[in-house]
Amino acid sequence: MANTEKENIFLRILKVIFPWKGDKWTEVLRKLIFMVSAIVLIVSVWTLIANEAGRLEDHHNNNELSDLYHGSGSKPGTDSSETVSEEPDTAESITPETEAPQTEESAPTEDAPPEIREEFLPLLEINEDIVGWITIGDKDDPLIDYVVVQGEDNDYYLEHNYKKEKSRSGSIFADYRDPLTDGDEPDNIVLYGHNMASGEYFAKLIRFFNYRYGTMNEPEYYRQYPTITFSTRYEEYTYKIFAGMMVNTQESEGDVFYYLRGRNFTDEQHFNEYIGQVLDRSTFYTDVDVRYGDPLLTLSTCILDYQNWDLRWVMYARRVRDGEDPSVDVSKAYTNPDPLFFEAYYRTYGGSWGGRKWPSELLTSTKN
Repeated sequence: MANTEKENIFLRILKVIFPWKGDKWTEVLRKLIFMVSAIVLIVSVWTLIANEAGRLEDHHNNNELSDLYHGSGSKPGTDSSETVSEEPDTAESITPETEAPQTEESAPTEDAPPEIREEFLPLLEINEDIVGWITIGDKDDPLIDYVVVQGEDNDYYLEHNYKKEKSRSGSIFADYRDPLTDGDEPDNIVLYGHNMASGEYFAKLIRFFNYRYGTMNEPEYYRQYPTITFSTRYEEYTYKIFAGMMVNTQESEGDVFYYLRGRNFTDEQHFNEYIGQVLDRSTFYTDVDVRYGDPLLTLSTCILDYQNWDLRWVMYARRVRDGEDPSVDVSKAYTNPDPLFFEAYYRTYGGSWGGRKWPSELLTSTKN
């Protein structure tokens, strides 16, 4: 009797939820709507839980690695700038039969491997693809503070973390076409990172974007964070931010500026033309000048909230020169009243580009 009663209750529940023989069409429609809504709710809740779990895991892993990196150079009795000679990669190492014997009198050769900074030694035990570290802001309270990896393509680390584990957050990674592992550097180091809803990785770079939906604002975030610290395995450098631009990547939406072609420059004219186009598009200006020969750093992430456009927010910085004051007079920063956008932007928000107006002193090797 009890089993029969339980079966009847179960059957009644099924009839309430699912379309049943004899139901009117309005009742069938109501049940279908309910089922679809329930599925959407379940998927949404599951997605939120998965995203939050991923965020917490990312946050934990990144903080753990940050402590390892920033703490490794403070051992008692050691110099934080001390470096250690890098062993050649197995594929490139000299065989014992052909390697020249080392003596105390032997001078280092030009082919000697560069020296790895002490901070990177424990990181390389985790992943040999680790090539750098980027920090914006105070390292004790940074806006951005992450390890940088470099793969064999620009796809792998879009969905793998620095432990080479599958991750929808991916990693911050350097463009694979210009390896940073041998001590050489391109004219312009390009770093990519996801714009995560959790705020991790390059999401906070969007705060530097001082134009929103046709309205220009003061470059307040630039004024708070005008410099970037970027360390390769071998050297630590300070870079001064000088531009930030919103870039369209779809020809169907208008002009596309192929900014990734500016990784290396054939000559001064090539450099000047490229930087000129960057300054045309920059949404803010600073008093940081740029000239041919300055090593550059480019940070690229997605802008996700403009229609269905496939946009990028791209920021540029140039390395502090020898003997130059690394500080920046942020009071001289101001909003570009007329940055160059693209056709879809102007169709939606109005206006048009009025032509090049940036001050010629920003690009000291040319005239605008």
